[in-house]
Amino acid sequence: MAPHRGRVVAVTGRHLVERVRTDEGVVLFVVRDRALDAGPANGGLRLLAYGSEHRALGDGVRLARRMTLKHTLYATGFSGAKLTASADPTTVDRGALPRAVGDVLNSQGGRLYTGCDMNTTDADMRVLAGFSPYVLAAVDAGLATTHGVVAAVRQAVGGPVAGRAFLVHGVGKTGASVAAMLAGDGGRGTTYDHDPSARPVPGCTALPPAAAWWDRPVDVLVLCSASGVVDERVADRLRCRVVVSGANCPFTSRAVERRLVARGVLCVPDVVANAGAVICDSVEHHRPAEFRSCPPQEVYRFVAATVADRTAELPRLAGGDALRVDVALRLLLDRSPDAVCGRRFAVPERACPAPA
Repeated sequence: MAPHRGRVVAVTGRHLVERVRTDEGVVLFVVRDRALDAGPANGGLRLLAYGSEHRALGDGVRLARRMTLKHTLYATGFSGAKLTASADPTTVDRGALPRAVGDVLNSQGGRLYTGCDMNTTDADMRVLAGFSPYVLAAVDAGLATTHGVVAAVRQAVGGPVAGRAFLVHGVGKTGASVAAMLAGDGGRGTTYDHDPSARPVPGCTALPPAAAWWDRPVDVLVLCSASGVVDERVADRLRCRVVVSGANCPFTSRAVERRLVARGVLCVPDVVANAGAVICDSVEHHRPAEFRSCPPQEVYRFVAATVADRTAELPRLAGGDALRVDVALRLLLDRSPDAVCGRRFAVPERACPAPA
């Protein structure tokens, strides 16, 4: 697959957009920070049948902006980026697409890194790593995200998860593992997915695709599906105290999130809750020796502790007022730590192999 080299199609604020079309007709949009002030750009490769280039471009720009916020909030040592490939995930040539993406990464000379995102897998990343060294996927990105999301839920409810009702919307790889982990904590779980072939999660009740999931009374709603699943109509009918955004951009607009907050719902934003993968990337990039010398579980523990700390700061900075959580988020961004978070990772002695 020889991609037609990209061209700049837009400059949107601080982001630069490049369009690449492969010989097989796959259109790839690469959206990254222009200045790269914080470090090289980093964002996952999303594969989706968008139906139009306009939708693929819009999704890439929207998600790259969130990645910029996420990297800033956690001081990962990266700038924001997102790659969106417009193709049917069930029919795309998964041997050919990585070659085209690898060519794009290599052309940036270390200014752009990628990893897993929706409909791309660890196996895809292993293939991609054969074409480019600018891939960060040495641990399971889905599990990294899971540990961060679950840590955000535990912190947001202000006590044990046991006995609390939760609903996970979207039971793909990450959503299913989030639901399983919360059920393992003793939570009373319900899951929903629009796909009738979605597998049930042990310990959880699965709602049918036609169910009005928004009418389900729960303590916590965890959004782990596609972007834009909550509009004003759904927001007005949700019956929960906490919404944790395990998916990127789950609301159709900021106004939707504000409607929930006005009702007293604590919303933990996506840039806080689902940062597990970028935290892992920071460790892998800035502490490579320590990263390679310990089991993945130690990295996941670091992710959970880091996300829990950030989640705890939201209500504290908001003074306990849900209406001020968006203000608290801006304060967090202004106060993002100077030190790169990945450099704070240290291998615990318990994880080190015993001397021979």
